Amino acid sequence: MIGRSILGLFAESPFAAMKELADRVKVCTDEVPILFEAFFDDDYDLVIELAEKISHLEHEADVVKTRVRDGLPKSLFLPVDRRDLLDVLSSLDAIADCAEDVGILFTLRKMEPHEDLIGPLKSLVRRVTATVEKAVEIVHAMDIAAKSGFAGKEADKIIHMIDELGRLEHEADIVQDDLARKLFAMEDDIKFGSLFIWNKIFNKVGDMANHAERMGNRLRLFFAS
Repeated sequence: MIGRSILGLFAESPFAAMKELADRVKVCTDEVPILFEAFFDDDYDLVIELAEKISHLEHEADVVKTRVRDGLPKSLFLPVDRRDLLDVLSSLDAIADCAEDVGILFTLRKMEPHEDLIGPLKSLVRRVTATVEKAVEIVHAMDIAAKSGFAGKEADKIIHMIDELGRLEHEADIVQDDLARKLFAMEDDIKFGSLFIWNKIFNKVGDMANHAERMGNRLRLFFAS
């Protein structure tokens, strides 16, 4: 642990810049619930508009990711493993990528709403959004933990947050699995094209939570003794 503190003297914590990326990702994913509400309201023009907005926000997040990645020192004097940091950046970026993919999928075909799917879909989106929010909260807390050498009360607090992140992702998985069962139980009453796209939408929404959990698991390594 002393070694980490010494290394911290030689390299600025990368988490200050990473917070900007996390915030950009959250701005992007915050549009996903609005996109679904527009769909439920049968406002297809707004759906298309929001899909384009999400794509624009994803691009902005991608620009920040590239800047943060290129700004990481290539020397050995980082307080944490550079490969782990790059994986965290990739996981954050993948969350925004999935949000963009959800928007694109909604524009490929004018989807038919199905009453049995609306409630579980709202639950899935709500749980996934909460998972992403927890991931962003963790990134913000990491900057403080880095200054203390990833030890002490702040470290314990973040490890607890990462555990909570895993719980949220698991709950989202349960809802996604239930949605998939409901969808395929309706396969005789739904067009194949819609069935395919709905399944892709479910998976992309769920993947937002999966990438958030992956990010948390990678950050957990920074606290390993």
